[in-house]
Amino acid sequence: MGEATLRLDDGLMEFLKRPLMSIIAAVDEEGRPAPARAIGFHVLEDQETIDVIFSGWQWPRLEPSIRATGKLAVTFVSPCDYVTYQVKGAASMRETDTCDLAQAERFMADATGALENLGVPSAIIAPWLTPREARVARLVVSEIYIQTPGPQAGMMTGARAR
Repeated sequence: MGEATLRLDDGLMEFLKRPLMSIIAAVDEEGRPAPARAIGFHVLEDQETIDVIFSGWQWPRLEPSIRATGKLAVTFVSPCDYVTYQVKGAASMRETDTCDLAQAERFMADATGALENLGVPSAIIAPWLTPREARVARLVVSEIYIQTPGPQAGMMTGARAR
């Protein structure tokens, strides 16, 4: 029997419209972490599935790890106030299309702008975010955690199970 999916609630959907940074991670068959930075994402209409874009060139271990284990964790953080959520679930890879590349460009521009507003020079930011050999992982959400520093960090959210 598969894992139950969770639907992202309206509050989390609003949060995901902010300029964000995102760290994603899978594990390989031996349990070794394969981390990466996301360069974009798109929540599908069902609000249970997220397509996450990353650079296969910069993070070459991520795609094989997703293909081997079928699992992924994605952490979204708002640089201006450190509000942070992590979503986890089953993952697969899909083909990258032109819409993904456009979404990545918007995400990278928004993230760069937010970080520059906080005083981070663009020359420092540029190596963090590259669309070179963009890949897309499809995550079906089964767990959502609050990761904002403070007393609620690590708690599961009250998203609706489906």
